[in-house]
Amino acid sequence: MSFPRSIKTHDDYKLFLKLDLAAHGLDRWRAYYRLTRPELLFQRTLRAAEYYQTKKGLGQIVYYWNRLLLKRRSVQTGITISPGVCGPGLSIPHYGSVIMHSEVRVGAFCRIHSATNLGRYGGGAPKLGDFVYIGPGAVIYGDVAVGSHVVIGANAVVGRAVPDNSTAVGIPAKVLPDRPSAEVMPPWIRAYMPDSY
Repeated sequence: MSFPRSIKTHDDYKLFLKLDLAAHGLDRWRAYYRLTRPELLFQRTLRAAEYYQTKKGLGQIVYYWNRLLLKRRSVQTGITISPGVCGPGLSIPHYGSVIMHSEVRVGAFCRIHSATNLGRYGGGAPKLGDFVYIGPGAVIYGDVAVGSHVVIGANAVVGRAVPDNSTAVGIPAKVLPDRPSAEVMPPWIRAYMPDSY
């Protein structure tokens, strides 16, 4: 199953919103989530900014409005992610400090816990594949490639490449091969994984 990497059309926008909800185990948006799910409200504002940044005229005004809302919701939740960084199916299970540099690129259906930092260092920023699970307190820095179906363990510090289907743990992180993220992902995300996992 392949997913679009960015929002270019209205159909892409609707798909990103749908897959983000699915990554949280939800089937549709409900108005009361604005009060009970601040991390999901942040994500929806992020997606609106991504969609409207491609528009002209009135769309640009809507884009700047959503950027202002995004900054406000960033302060409220502690989540700092720029438009265009994360693929569809983003799952931030609870609010708290999640910081990503604007040059970071994250694939589809990644689950990112609180107190994590994905940062630029030495001239580059991390690039993550699909179905990556990032545990609480993890740090990923520099121009490193993190493959698909990877687990970054709690409090791990990753400054080098991590191959597909493995787990990185410790400070500095050591790679444990043949430990894919399917083992730790919730069932509603596993439902989107290829059959081989």
